[in-house]
Amino acid sequence: MGSRRFWLGTCAAILISLLLLGSYAAYRAQRLLEEQRISLDWQQLSLSPRGLRLEGFSLRQQGESGHLQLLARHLQLYWLASEGPGYRLLMEEPLLDWQAEPNATDQPGDLRALLERLGTALPWLPRRIELRRAEAQLPCASGRCSLRGEATLRLQDADLRLEAALLHGSHRAELLAALHAPASDGPLQASAELRLDGEPQLQLDSQVRTQAGATHWGGRLSMPQLGDVAWFGDWLGQWLLLDPRPLPATPQQARIDARWQVQLAPGPWRLQDMLAAPGWLRLDALLQQPWPLPALGLVQGELALDLHNGGDSWQARELHAELMLDPQGAPWLTALPDGLRPQQLRLQIAPRATPTSTPGALALHAQLQGQGPLRLQGEANIELQLQQDWALTLAHLRLDADAARARLAGNRLDDLQLRLQLSGSADAQHLDFALGDGSRLRAERLRGGDLQLQRLGGELAGLRLHGAPQTPQLEGPLALSTQRLQLPQLHAQGWRWQGRLLASAEQQSLAGTLQADSGLNLALRLTRDAQGEARAEAQLDELFLRAGNPLPQTLSDWPELLSLDNGRLRGDAQLRLPPGKPLQAQLALNAGGLGGIYDRSSFTGVAGALHLAIAGNRLELEVPQLSVEQIDPGIALGPLQLQARYQAALARPLGGVLSHQRAELGILGGSLSLAPNEWRLDNPSQLLPLRLSGLDLQQLFRVYPAEGLQGSGLLDGVIPLRLDGQGVSVEGGRIEARAPGGRLRFHSPRIQAMGQANPAMKLVSDALEDFHYDRLGSSLDYDRSGTLRLGMRLQGRNPAIEQGRPIHFNINLEEDIPTLLASLQLTAKVSEIIQQRIQQRMRQRVPQESKE
Repeated sequence: MGSRRFWLGTCAAILISLLLLGSYAAYRAQRLLEEQRISLDWQQLSLSPRGLRLEGFSLRQQGESGHLQLLARHLQLYWLASEGPGYRLLMEEPLLDWQAEPNATDQPGDLRALLERLGTALPWLPRRIELRRAEAQLPCASGRCSLRGEATLRLQDADLRLEAALLHGSHRAELLAALHAPASDGPLQASAELRLDGEPQLQLDSQVRTQAGATHWGGRLSMPQLGDVAWFGDWLGQWLLLDPRPLPATPQQARIDARWQVQLAPGPWRLQDMLAAPGWLRLDALLQQPWPLPALGLVQGELALDLHNGGDSWQARELHAELMLDPQGAPWLTALPDGLRPQQLRLQIAPRATPTSTPGALALHAQLQGQGPLRLQGEANIELQLQQDWALTLAHLRLDADAARARLAGNRLDDLQLRLQLSGSADAQHLDFALGDGSRLRAERLRGGDLQLQRLGGELAGLRLHGAPQTPQLEGPLALSTQRLQLPQLHAQGWRWQGRLLASAEQQSLAGTLQADSGLNLALRLTRDAQGEARAEAQLDELFLRAGNPLPQTLSDWPELLSLDNGRLRGDAQLRLPPGKPLQAQLALNAGGLGGIYDRSSFTGVAGALHLAIAGNRLELEVPQLSVEQIDPGIALGPLQLQARYQAALARPLGGVLSHQRAELGILGGSLSLAPNEWRLDNPSQLLPLRLSGLDLQQLFRVYPAEGLQGSGLLDGVIPLRLDGQGVSVEGGRIEARAPGGRLRFHSPRIQAMGQANPAMKLVSDALEDFHYDRLGSSLDYDRSGTLRLGMRLQGRNPAIEQGRPIHFNINLEEDIPTLLASLQLTAKVSEIIQQRIQQRMRQRVPQESKE
């Protein structure tokens, strides 16, 4: 009886202890869940000798990095008493949903700490964990992605094995991984194999061991045989945000083998620390068939790379490559102009022995060949140093590029040739590369719109790219030439450019001299600043026209009847194109002592300035001061003084307003002037009231071809000159002699002979022998055919006739002014050009007059 009471008491004590211990464990578990912000929920908890089963299990955790939710239709925990504290966990149709916080940042984990925690947890993990018909919703590069599949985790002693299968449509990706983590100081070993649709694709073997106080990590990654896994690349593209376009079918024959051994430092094993650890890496890749690489194209060939890290950084001890690249519409290729896209590139890299190489540097010889519309041929000697501060030295690079036809910025280039000789160096802080002798550009023809260039050439030697790698600039001399340039505004001929280029990512400038075969020289400067404003500044070298005038041989719109053979001419032009704003332009021409011919008139002593400005939609032309010493259309006129301004809309340049402050022309001792006024050129007809002042009759009769006619006096008047689409005319003009009058003398034997038979004519002849007039007036009309009509009224006396009684004359004169001026020019010493033009015009007038 006592024994029975003892066992009952003992069992009760044990039961109470277990209840207390269970309560405490439940309390601690609850506190732990609260600290981790984890909430658990389930339905229909059932216990059995085999274990426990939960229906509708859910776990939720809200952390700083995001929200985690795990749901399962069934969760079953099986007891495995034969294995001590071991047990087996089964979850059916689990759903994992991870929502990352928008501002959360992922920090690189400590692999050493993870392995240590894993080693500590191994004894307490279930002997087997199964996930059936699992699904996960996770953040990825393309937004949210889902995974479907199943997984099994097995633990036996110090071995952990994982078998996972993921489904993607009708395809299946399997991962088989094993981890051996002994409790002693033995090596930590890991292996993994990736199978796609049942075929092995990737194998990994790795181990971590501690020896003499140092931790060594070594391994091998190999891809012995690759099947058709284009679907796998598309799948990865969702997670890595690769090119969304489907990749071509992957090759069946490819082999990659990588081996490494590094020494890990004490402390945490983060990814950046492991990549910087001392050791060696050997990579061998053989692509017997084209291999698709995103954004590059199809790569085929072999690559061997041997890297070594002595403790500071990785250096290449050996690099050997023979690769073929087929772009097949890669983005970098489509960015090139049509005709400059190679169809296939071949790259060969081999070690190069040189006694002058820098210690620790890798000396290489590279060859590049390209086939297709753009043919490439190049080779280079490279010295590469991959220490803590990397450095690249390019001792020699030669590149030849040829294209039969190319399109660049809307222009077509035929027979393009590019020859480059490049040398220099670069490192993390600075780069400096220069083009050497023989660097040039050639094209047989360039055509774009109205522009055509033949035999285009560019000398590039001396161009230099230097500065920080992030902000380099290109500068140096630049020479361009074309044997023949064709534009509607220019005569076809050769042009040459010699200048200097300075360009960076933010601003560019090009300054130098532009010269034509005609002898025209322009100083030209083109710039673009950091704000995107483009400027052009041109300066015409001062032309001394006595030595020759290149303008008629340059400008196709040069007036055919205008020739300049004396004086000097200089010009400046500026053009601004601010971003998002209208064009602004200015032109200034300055002349001094100009002389030449226009049509059948010669001129001398032209001096003054002309300013043209374009701002927005407005055009303004200003002549602040223009003077001409003499204009000779048959009668010497001058000087001419002019001050004027013209304003118009750019859309209607010939429909603006002309205003003048001064317009005056000297004529035979007097002047013709026009009072300041404004004139709208969109009117079909313009009336210019010219004022005649002080014309000297003595000078007029000196040039007028009438034998025996002399006189004195000054004439004033108003000449209403009308300009319209049909020509020039005068109607209702008036001329009056200035008081107190003057004298006229006309001695003509022909008129005297007529007076022998006609008493009235004899009176006229005798009176004009010495006529003292006190009044001389005339009407003046001029029609568009060139006929001048004068209706003269003359009052005065001859002291020798009838004791000087008053005599009145009414005389009507008619004169063909163009013919008169032509006859005056032919009798004078004029240039051969004017004589030829006069004779040609007179031959044209004769048939016209006979027809009338």
